[in-house]
Amino acid sequence: MPVVGEHIGEIARRFCRHMFANHPELLDGVFNRGNQAHGEQQQALAGSVAAFAGGLVSTPQRTPEHLLKRIAHKHASLGIRPDQYQTVHDNLMWAIVDVLGDAVTPEVAAAWDEVYWLMANALINQERGLYSARGVTPETVWRKWEVEKKIKETPDVVTFVVKRVDDRLVTTSLPGQYVTVLIDMPDGVRQPHQYSLTRADDGEHRQFSLKRVRDNGEPEGEVSWQADLDRRARQSRHSRSV
Repeated sequence: MPVVGEHIGEIARRFCRHMFANHPELLDGVFNRGNQAHGEQQQALAGSVAAFAGGLVSTPQRTPEHLLKRIAHKHASLGIRPDQYQTVHDNLMWAIVDVLGDAVTPEVAAAWDEVYWLMANALINQERGLYSARGVTPETVWRKWEVEKKIKETPDVVTFVVKRVDDRLVTTSLPGQYVTVLIDMPDGVRQPHQYSLTRADDGEHRQFSLKRVRDNGEPEGEVSWQADLDRRARQSRHSRSV
């Protein structure tokens, strides 16, 4: 645990570089490129596995449910599939070995393998329940919404009011929950981004605000720039309180 924790930053970086080199399709609708550029997403993903392992060590009689619940809801909002856990496993274990070298004995590798699949199977079960409760599958979480109104709050903040355009029921939402918006980029890649809802709705609409992220020496928020739309946005059906 201490050795992996000490090197978690480098493990996370190599893990994501290796995974996206072998599976570039994961950058289309699953992983946000802006978060990857900032290093936040890979650190969170690898760090969550380490945190889960730490929880097993400190309280072996129970799993860290709060951590699992938060991740499962995030995954369900993106339509994560069970088979994608194998892809993450293979690339994460590769990165651990690549960084730690001979320190990863067969016993150490087997232990981390067990930790990963304990966490993955717990998440798969929770996500299966979330999909079932909404009557969707990972392939059908996304639905089209129409932009009904744009409200320019400040030069850099725009509020969107969207309404449903199909006959699928919508769960009434509350402020503090979030929606996942999938935006088509100029290069054809779809980029997801999650936004907090800014008001309660009537089951027909959703309202959320976008703030443009300017460079300030760092990668600009490409979703916030591209999302200045006139016609349509696509939103995940799944939302939850945060």
